[in-house]
Amino acid sequence: MPEVRIVYRDEKTGELKAEIVDTEDYEFTIATRGSWKMLIADEDVEFKAGEVKPVRIRRTPLPRESIVLRCPVTRHAFGYVASLGRRGEPQPIEEDRELNYVIFKALDNGTIRKGDLIGVVNIFPVMMVRRAKKPKKVREE
Repeated sequence: MPEVRIVYRDEKTGELKAEIVDTEDYEFTIATRGSWKMLIADEDVEFKAGEVKPVRIRRTPLPRESIVLRCPVTRHAFGYVASLGRRGEPQPIEEDRELNYVIFKALDNGTIRKGDLIGVVNIFPVMMVRRAKKPKKVREE
């Protein structure tokens, strides 16, 4: 099994951390029934056209054994959500997870305000075709 380097920022301190984990790829079956969740800004952020910045969002829970896909339809007049994330240590799919920020790409000048709807995610339950080996920390870097 390959050893890979996982790099993330500590949720509380913002300090850059890295660890080597032993992990593997695995397959899953995706359900045809899913759900939508709104991504709502949790801070005011000013943008100029073309800027790409992180925006804190209200905590968005994700159920275990589900995948999340960004809805490609633009939901805010100033731009769109380019990526989704959670500050802190990566969370395995076998556990409940959450999103707490997005990367936003501005198409126009303006300000995202706390409480603005800035995007939507599609959440689909998955079933593992075979149980994957849970990633195991080998060492910190």
